[in-house]
Amino acid sequence: MANLFTVHWAVSTVMTRQNKVPVNLAEFDGMDYTLALIPFWDMANHAYPDVKEQEDRCVAETCYNATHEQLECTLTREVSATAPVPIFIVYGKRTDAEFLVHNGFVCPRNPYTSAQRRFTLVPAISLYKNRLHLMELLGMPTTGVFAFGSATGSRLPDPISPELISLARVSSMTEKELEHYTALDAAERQQLCSYHSVLPVELCERTDRWLDKVMQITLLRYRTTIEEDEELLKANRQMHHIRRLLIEYRLEEKRTLRSWVTSSK
Repeated sequence: MANLFTVHWAVSTVMTRQNKVPVNLAEFDGMDYTLALIPFWDMANHAYPDVKEQEDRCVAETCYNATHEQLECTLTREVSATAPVPIFIVYGKRTDAEFLVHNGFVCPRNPYTSAQRRFTLVPAISLYKNRLHLMELLGMPTTGVFAFGSATGSRLPDPISPELISLARVSSMTEKELEHYTALDAAERQQLCSYHSVLPVELCERTDRWLDKVMQITLLRYRTTIEEDEELLKANRQMHHIRRLLIEYRLEEKRTLRSWVTSSK
């Protein structure tokens, strides 16, 4: 632990905040924490220790030792006083929106991020009533704001929500497939709601094309492209920090959307 304070810290841009620190407060019913400032946590920038692009980073992780009633920090690799390195910490598995609101930064290519967009089962498409009936049997909405993470490199248990993957699959089915899944018992039919279900290759390919199309359409609604945002951040180093944060957030949203565009892979 002595080496922790002989290294050079990365300059942090996050906001000082109060943290819930576990304590024994027997006099307060059901209360086992107190709010406190932890300077150590405000001295380092965020990084995940298990992300490939960040493997060379030294990350400090904090846990509460209930036996000794104290917070303890450990490093993911050894550091030396003669070769100072920046130390990063884990701010938690948060989305970019949560990082922006609670911590004041955006995490580039965050493997735990997700975006939300409105999707709907279009009434004008063929076999609409059949698709609507199957969605009702699945207990899934036919319109709403559904979440999805990155299609590549995501560390989320499911990179796409059950609502969205169900809608994508049902929207991609042929008449014969609609009849088949409608006739299945409820337990078998639920496999359509899980991203990890093993389904026929043809259906999976059509589902990918459906997601490709809707994500491309969503990307076209932005006034700027990914490349234009990247150039904007690179060319304007002195822009206001709030504007920079918003552009960074917008850029990560677009990268998440484009990860589902299979034609660009």
